[in-house]
Amino acid sequence: MHVNRKLLGLFGAFLIMLLPCFALAQGFGVSPSKVKIDNLSPGETGEFELTIRNRDQIAHNFSFTTFQPSQKQRTEKRAPFPDAGWIGFSPVNLSVPANSEANVTVTVAIPPERKWAGQNWEVWLAITSESGELLAVELYVRLLVSTSAAVGTRLNALVVAGVAVGIGLLGYGGYHYFKRKTKSK
Repeated sequence: MHVNRKLLGLFGAFLIMLLPCFALAQGFGVSPSKVKIDNLSPGETGEFELTIRNRDQIAHNFSFTTFQPSQKQRTEKRAPFPDAGWIGFSPVNLSVPANSEANVTVTVAIPPERKWAGQNWEVWLAITSESGELLAVELYVRLLVSTSAAVGTRLNALVVAGVAVGIGLLGYGGYHYFKRKTKSK
C-alpha cells in the first residue's frame, strides 16, 4: 500500500508537469493583448487588427469569437459588452502557415441609439487554435470600449440637409406650378 501511494504521487506530479508542456507546445501568440477604443460615438464603427503568430513547425487554423468575462475578471468600472453581434472578425477563420504571421481585422459597430452613449464596456476576444491535439489552447485579447457622451452628429447633419433640400425642391416645384397656372389664365 505504501508503494501505491508513492506511485500515485509520482504519477500526479508527472501529470502536473506534463499538462503545461502540452499548452506550451502550442506555439502561437496574439498581439496586442489589450485593445482600448475610446470615444466611439453610437452609430459609428471602430476597427483594429490582431496579429496571429504561428511559431509552430506546421500550419494551424484559428477561429475567433467573443467571451464575456465574469465581474471579478473585468476591469474595474467596466460593464459587460451588451451584444457580441456588434463585433465582427474578418476573416472568421484564418489559416496561418508554419513560422509566419497573419492579421485579422476586428470591427466594433455601436448602434446609433442614445442609450449607448457614455458607456464603458469590456469583452474578451477568444483566439482558438483548431488542432486535433489533446489540449486546445485559447488565448484572449481584452477589448475595452468607451462610447462618447454625445450620439454621432453625422446622422443628424444628413437629416437636416435632406429636409432642407426637400423643402427647396417643394418650393421650386410650387413656384413653377403656380407660375404656369397664372400664365394659362
